[in-house]
Amino acid sequence: MVRVDKLQYLVNGRDILKDVSLNVDKNKIIGIIGSNGSGKSTLLKHIYGVLKSQQGSIKIEGINLENYSTKELAKKIAVLLQKQKISFDFTVEEVVEMGMYSYENSIFNDVSKRERSKIDEILKKLGLYELKYRNLFSLSGGEVQRVFIARAMVQDSDIFILDEPTNHLDIKYQLEIMNTISEMKKTVIAVFHDMNIASAYCDYIYGMKDGKIIASGDVESVITKENVKKIFEVDCEIVMHSIKRKPVVIFL
Repeated sequence: MVRVDKLQYLVNGRDILKDVSLNVDKNKIIGIIGSNGSGKSTLLKHIYGVLKSQQGSIKIEGINLENYSTKELAKKIAVLLQKQKISFDFTVEEVVEMGMYSYENSIFNDVSKRERSKIDEILKKLGLYELKYRNLFSLSGGEVQRVFIARAMVQDSDIFILDEPTNHLDIKYQLEIMNTISEMKKTVIAVFHDMNIASAYCDYIYGMKDGKIIASGDVESVITKENVKKIFEVDCEIVMHSIKRKPVVIFL
Protein backbone atom coordinates (compact mmCIF):
# COMPACT_ATOMS: atom_id res chain seq x y z
CA MET A 1 0.00 0.00 0.00
CA VAL A 2 2.71 2.50 1.08
CA ARG A 3 6.39 1.85 0.57
CA VAL A 4 9.21 4.17 1.66
CA ASP A 5 12.63 3.18 0.38
CA LYS A 6 15.95 4.59 1.63
CA LEU A 7 14.62 8.09 2.30
CA GLN A 8 17.21 10.74 3.06
CA TYR A 9 16.61 14.37 4.04
CA LEU A 10 19.25 16.93 4.97
CA VAL A 11 18.84 20.45 6.34
CA ASN A 12 21.93 22.68 6.51
CA GLY A 13 24.13 19.63 6.10
CA ARG A 14 22.46 17.79 8.99
CA ASP A 15 20.77 14.45 8.42
CA ILE A 16 17.13 14.70 9.55
CA LEU A 17 16.25 11.36 7.93
CA LYS A 18 18.92 8.76 7.24
CA ASP A 19 18.18 5.83 4.95
CA VAL A 20 14.61 5.42 6.26
CA SER A 21 12.57 2.55 4.83
CA LEU A 22 9.16 1.23 5.81
CA ASN A 23 6.47 -0.91 4.30
CA VAL A 24 2.80 -0.44 5.17
CA ASP A 25 0.25 -3.11 4.30
CA LYS A 26 -3.36 -2.29 3.46
CA ASN A 27 -5.79 -1.85 6.38
CA LYS A 28 -3.05 -2.08 9.01
CA ILE A 29 -2.32 0.39 11.80
CA ILE A 30 1.35 1.32 11.76
CA GLY A 31 2.82 3.19 14.73
CA ILE A 32 5.94 5.35 14.73
CA ILE A 33 7.50 6.04 18.12
CA GLY A 34 10.52 8.10 19.12
CA SER A 35 11.64 11.06 21.17
CA ASN A 36 11.24 14.69 20.11
CA GLY A 37 13.48 15.52 17.17
CA SER A 38 13.90 11.91 16.07
CA GLY A 39 12.40 12.62 12.61
CA LYS A 40 8.88 11.20 13.05
CA SER A 41 6.91 14.23 11.84
CA THR A 42 9.43 14.89 9.06
CA LEU A 43 8.88 11.34 7.82
CA LEU A 44 5.10 11.86 7.79
CA LYS A 45 5.49 15.13 5.86
CA HIS A 46 7.36 13.25 3.15
CA ILE A 47 4.67 10.57 2.94
CA TYR A 48 1.85 13.09 2.47
CA GLY A 49 3.87 15.16 0.04
CA VAL A 50 4.69 18.39 1.87
CA LEU A 51 8.44 17.73 1.86
CA LYS A 52 10.41 16.24 -1.02
CA SER A 53 13.26 13.85 -0.35
CA GLN A 54 16.75 14.48 -1.66
CA GLN A 55 17.24 10.74 -1.97
CA GLY A 56 15.02 7.66 -1.90
CA SER A 57 11.48 7.03 -3.04
CA ILE A 58 7.89 6.82 -1.77
CA LYS A 59 5.26 4.76 -3.54
CA ILE A 60 1.53 4.53 -2.90
CA GLU A 61 -0.11 1.49 -4.45
CA GLY A 62 3.01 1.01 -6.56
CA ILE A 63 2.95 4.55 -8.02
CA ASN A 64 5.62 7.12 -7.17
CA LEU A 65 4.28 9.86 -4.92
CA GLU A 66 5.37 12.66 -7.27
CA ASN A 67 3.20 11.19 -10.04
CA TYR A 68 0.01 11.95 -8.08
CA SER A 69 -1.71 15.29 -8.56
CA THR A 70 -2.76 17.21 -5.45
CA LYS A 71 -6.37 16.21 -6.09
CA GLU A 72 -5.50 12.54 -6.56
CA LEU A 73 -3.40 12.56 -3.39
CA ALA A 74 -6.30 14.03 -1.38
CA LYS A 75 -8.44 11.08 -2.48
CA LYS A 76 -5.76 8.71 -1.24
CA ILE A 77 -4.57 10.38 1.97
CA ALA A 78 -6.28 12.18 4.86
CA VAL A 79 -3.94 14.00 7.24
CA LEU A 80 -4.32 15.00 10.88
CA LEU A 81 -1.55 17.38 11.91
CA GLN A 82 -0.13 17.64 15.41
CA LYS A 83 -0.99 21.35 15.53
CA GLN A 84 -3.96 22.70 13.63
CA LYS A 85 -3.84 26.16 12.08
CA ILE A 86 -7.17 27.92 12.64
CA SER A 87 -7.53 31.16 10.69
CA PHE A 88 -11.31 31.67 10.74
CA ASP A 89 -13.92 30.96 13.38
CA PHE A 90 -15.99 28.34 11.52
CA THR A 91 -18.57 26.18 13.24
CA VAL A 92 -17.79 22.56 14.06
CA GLU A 93 -20.13 21.40 11.29
CA GLU A 94 -18.48 23.69 8.71
CA VAL A 95 -14.98 22.45 9.57
CA VAL A 96 -16.03 18.80 9.32
CA GLU A 97 -17.77 19.48 5.97
CA MET A 98 -14.44 20.71 4.61
CA GLY A 99 -13.27 17.11 4.57
CA MET A 100 -15.76 16.49 1.76
CA TYR A 101 -14.43 19.41 -0.30
CA SER A 102 -10.77 18.33 -0.15
CA TYR A 103 -10.84 16.79 -3.62
CA GLU A 104 -13.86 18.56 -5.12
CA ASN A 105 -13.51 21.26 -7.75
CA SER A 106 -15.33 23.79 -5.61
CA ILE A 107 -16.08 24.39 -1.95
CA PHE A 108 -19.52 25.57 -3.02
CA ASN A 109 -20.83 22.11 -3.91
CA ASP A 110 -23.96 21.30 -1.98
CA VAL A 111 -23.75 18.65 0.73
CA SER A 112 -26.29 15.96 -0.07
CA LYS A 113 -28.74 14.51 2.43
CA ARG A 114 -26.73 11.29 2.48
CA GLU A 115 -23.48 13.17 3.10
CA ARG A 116 -25.15 15.24 5.84
CA SER A 117 -26.27 12.00 7.50
CA LYS A 118 -22.69 10.68 7.33
CA ILE A 119 -21.36 13.87 8.95
CA ASP A 120 -23.91 13.63 11.76
CA GLU A 121 -23.03 9.96 12.34
CA ILE A 122 -19.33 10.79 12.73
CA LEU A 123 -20.09 13.78 14.97
CA LYS A 124 -22.16 11.52 17.24
CA LYS A 125 -19.45 8.86 17.29
CA LEU A 126 -16.86 11.41 18.43
CA GLY A 127 -19.11 13.11 20.96
CA LEU A 128 -19.39 16.30 18.90
CA TYR A 129 -22.99 16.31 17.75
CA GLU A 130 -24.17 18.66 20.50
CA LEU A 131 -21.35 21.05 19.54
CA LYS A 132 -22.02 21.11 15.78
CA TYR A 133 -23.18 24.76 15.73
CA ARG A 134 -20.50 25.98 18.16
CA ASN A 135 -17.66 28.11 16.79
CA LEU A 136 -14.24 26.51 16.80
CA PHE A 137 -12.66 29.29 18.86
CA SER A 138 -15.04 28.51 21.73
CA LEU A 139 -13.85 24.90 22.10
CA SER A 140 -11.20 23.34 24.30
CA GLY A 141 -7.99 21.92 22.81
CA GLY A 142 -9.31 18.38 23.10
CA GLU A 143 -12.59 19.27 21.42
CA VAL A 144 -10.75 20.97 18.55
CA GLN A 145 -8.62 17.84 18.11
CA ARG A 146 -11.76 15.70 17.84
CA VAL A 147 -13.22 18.11 15.25
CA PHE A 148 -10.18 17.71 13.00
CA ILE A 149 -10.26 13.93 13.46
CA ALA A 150 -13.89 14.05 12.34
CA ARG A 151 -12.90 16.10 9.27
CA ALA A 152 -10.26 13.49 8.34
CA MET A 153 -12.83 10.70 8.75
CA VAL A 154 -15.38 12.49 6.53
CA GLN A 155 -12.75 12.76 3.80
CA ASP A 156 -12.97 8.93 3.60
CA SER A 157 -9.53 8.46 2.04
CA ASP A 158 -7.83 5.07 1.84
CA ILE A 159 -4.88 6.12 4.00
CA PHE A 160 -4.91 8.07 7.26
CA ILE A 161 -1.73 9.84 8.37
CA LEU A 162 -2.02 10.96 11.98
CA ASP A 163 0.57 12.96 13.92
CA GLU A 164 -0.23 12.27 17.59
CA PRO A 165 -3.98 11.67 17.11
CA THR A 166 -4.64 11.51 20.87
CA ASN A 167 -2.85 14.81 21.57
CA HIS A 168 -4.81 17.02 24.07
CA LEU A 169 -7.40 14.28 24.71
CA ASP A 170 -8.38 12.84 28.07
CA ILE A 171 -8.33 9.07 28.60
CA LYS A 172 -11.98 8.54 27.64
CA TYR A 173 -11.61 10.25 24.27
CA GLN A 174 -8.17 8.75 23.61
CA LEU A 175 -9.74 5.30 23.78
CA GLU A 176 -12.87 6.29 21.84
CA ILE A 177 -10.80 7.89 19.07
CA MET A 178 -8.48 4.89 18.81
CA ASN A 179 -11.41 2.46 18.85
CA THR A 180 -13.04 4.45 16.05
CA ILE A 181 -9.82 4.53 14.01
CA SER A 182 -9.38 0.79 14.51
CA GLU A 183 -12.97 0.03 13.46
CA MET A 184 -12.62 2.02 10.20
CA LYS A 185 -10.45 -0.74 8.69
CA LYS A 186 -8.27 1.83 6.92
CA THR A 187 -4.53 1.98 6.35
CA VAL A 188 -3.20 4.13 9.20
CA ILE A 189 0.28 5.56 9.72
CA ALA A 190 0.43 7.34 13.06
CA VAL A 191 3.00 8.93 15.34
CA PHE A 192 2.44 8.13 19.02
CA HIS A 193 4.04 9.51 22.16
CA ASP A 194 2.06 7.13 24.37
CA MET A 195 3.65 3.73 23.88
CA ASN A 196 0.83 1.94 25.66
CA ILE A 197 -1.71 3.36 23.19
CA ALA A 198 0.61 2.28 20.36
CA SER A 199 0.96 -1.17 21.88
CA ALA A 200 -2.80 -1.63 22.30
CA TYR A 201 -3.81 -0.61 18.77
CA CYS A 202 -0.92 -1.05 16.33
CA ASP A 203 -0.24 -4.03 14.10
CA TYR A 204 3.36 -3.00 13.49
CA ILE A 205 5.70 -0.42 15.04
CA TYR A 206 8.77 1.49 13.90
CA GLY A 207 11.08 3.03 16.50
CA MET A 208 13.09 6.10 15.45
CA LYS A 209 16.14 7.81 16.91
CA ASP A 210 18.32 10.53 15.35
CA GLY A 211 16.56 10.24 12.00
CA LYS A 212 16.98 6.48 11.67
CA ILE A 213 14.76 3.44 12.13
CA ILE A 214 16.46 1.50 14.90
CA ALA A 215 13.70 -1.01 15.68
CA SER A 216 10.79 -2.41 13.67
CA GLY A 217 8.43 -5.33 13.90
CA ASP A 218 5.29 -6.48 15.64
CA VAL A 219 4.36 -4.88 18.94
CA GLU A 220 5.91 -7.54 21.14
CA SER A 221 9.28 -7.41 19.38
CA VAL A 222 9.57 -3.59 19.41
CA ILE A 223 8.15 -2.63 22.80
CA THR A 224 10.80 -4.20 25.00
CA LYS A 225 12.72 -2.61 27.83
CA GLU A 226 15.90 -2.80 25.74
CA ASN A 227 14.30 -0.88 22.86
CA VAL A 228 12.67 1.68 25.16
CA LYS A 229 16.10 2.33 26.65
CA LYS A 230 17.67 2.70 23.18
CA ILE A 231 14.93 4.92 21.77
CA PHE A 232 14.05 7.10 24.77
CA GLU A 233 17.07 6.65 27.08
CA VAL A 234 14.85 5.76 30.04
CA ASP A 235 14.49 2.63 32.14
CA CYS A 236 11.26 0.67 32.29
CA GLU A 237 9.70 -2.68 32.97
CA ILE A 238 7.37 -4.46 30.56
CA VAL A 239 4.35 -6.43 31.73
CA MET A 240 1.71 -8.15 29.63
CA HIS A 241 -1.82 -6.77 29.61
CA SER A 242 -3.98 -9.42 31.25
CA ILE A 243 -6.78 -9.16 28.64
CA LYS A 244 -5.22 -7.87 25.41
CA ARG A 245 -1.95 -9.79 25.91
CA LYS A 246 -0.01 -6.78 24.66
CA PRO A 247 3.05 -5.24 26.35
CA VAL A 248 2.46 -2.45 28.83
CA VAL A 249 5.33 -0.06 29.65
CA ILE A 250 5.89 0.87 33.29
CA PHE A 251 8.50 3.59 33.69
CA LEU A 252 10.89 3.32 36.64
